[in-house]
Amino acid sequence: MTSHARIKITAGFWESLYQLGIDAKHVVRKARLPLTIITAPFVTTTQYFAIWKAYSDIIDDTAEGIIKLATAFDVAHYPPTVLATYHARDYRDALKRMARYKQLCPPEGLHITEKGDVHNRIGMVVC
Repeated sequence: MTSHARIKITAGFWESLYQLGIDAKHVVRKARLPLTIITAPFVTTTQYFAIWKAYSDIIDDTAEGIIKLATAFDVAHYPPTVLATYHARDYRDALKRMARYKQLCPPEGLHITEKGDVHNRIGMVVC
């Protein structure tokens, strides 16, 4: 992964922070990034991890914070990859649907390796 990879940050992410009572500007300042990043459609890998680190520092309990963020995220803001998984028959089908969609969305990808009924590797590929 290079720091120049472009990762999409949706407006829904920032809106979800607001729903949790967290000002997006506070997260961005804590991450030491320019405020213009809030309106940018893409961020670099370095910026992406800085945003998540700042969010983690602000909420204290990372596990609870991720659950709260996921529940605050309005379904209308979900990217098509996530919406496709809602129509899956089961978890395997959901992963396959997401992997198929991710092939259309460079620089992201999802690689799934299976052996029988056991999944032995699931990994995101960011170029």
